[in-house]
Amino acid sequence: MWVGAPGEDPPPGWVAGAPATGPGPDGDPGSQGAGSASAQAPTELLDLNTATQDDLEELPDVGPVTAGRILQWREEHGAFTAVAELLEVSGIGERTLEQLEPLVTVAG
Repeated sequence: MWVGAPGEDPPPGWVAGAPATGPGPDGDPGSQGAGSASAQAPTELLDLNTATQDDLEELPDVGPVTAGRILQWREEHGAFTAVAELLEVSGIGERTLEQLEPLVTVAG
């Protein structure tokens, strides 16, 4: 990340929006950290009806509190019948739903 003064040109080779390079928090040169949900896109859809707390926390904008609320909603209401039902979970709004829709399903 580069932050310059107003009017200052970025350093040579700097690309806006490019991922940071270098060692991750664990010191591994190829790692950006295990908690970076946006670093890797899942290869298959996550089923909201069978997902664990850890599974849910891997989703973008879903931390431990929101994951717990999703699980609590599922316990209180039964299986999700549509991904849009996530809007009924406290802390999930339209923007978060838009991010989650391509990543989750309600198959199970």
